[in-house]
Amino acid sequence: MKKRKGTGGAEGKAAGTILVLNNLAFEARAEKSEDAEYEISRFETVRKEYKEELKQLYREAEISAGEEPANIFLAYIEMVNDDAFFGKIIRRIQNEKLNLVYVLEEEKKAAAVIFQSMDDPYMRERGTDIENVCDALIRKMEGLNSPMDEVSKTKEDIVIVAADLTPEDIIRMDTAHVKGFVTERGGNTSHTVILAKALGIPAVVGVKNILEEAGSKTNIYMDGGEGTIILEPDQEVSDIL
Repeated sequence: MKKRKGTGGAEGKAAGTILVLNNLAFEARAEKSEDAEYEISRFETVRKEYKEELKQLYREAEISAGEEPANIFLAYIEMVNDDAFFGKIIRRIQNEKLNLVYVLEEEKKAAAVIFQSMDDPYMRERGTDIENVCDALIRKMEGLNSPMDEVSKTKEDIVIVAADLTPEDIIRMDTAHVKGFVTERGGNTSHTVILAKALGIPAVVGVKNILEEAGSKTNIYMDGGEGTIILEPDQEVSDIL
């Protein structure tokens, strides 16, 4: 039995088998683009499709979580509509003749560095939102599935352990089987936590190195109010629930 401390994200106690969600292994490599205008056109199509998905997520969240938490997806739509940010990427494609996904990854990382250097926790979390939007666009450009697709295969009570989760991940969680989640990153002002609170999903965030310690099929107990987790809890702890 091993106890770890993080930040209480969303209140509630939960227990289950750990399902570790690892980020998709993807390395964006710089390659010369033979047809920059085609890449730009394809990217604009993906942007448009993603905006439609976000509109649908907004409608789903409005029903399940309420209007205010659902507005998170309107904020994501504004980010996707940010022609200043994405216009810079398009100009680089035109001028440097590089593949779009590589440039998008570079600009994402540059923006993340700026936001992560800010003192305000709220602003640091907004940097995470920009990363989430860019990652979603990259996955769609590359035809990659979301790590959350793994969750739909489970038929047992689980607690998700991940580096981080997105608002999209939260709104699409099957709470019949997902009893809570624990992340390495994030704080209690993140959009992910706001949605978890609205949906009543227990959450503990900011648990350093939890991915190294938690393996799938390990049992876990978590208290989202206290921000504590216990790996391989004994029977006395398990009986609390």
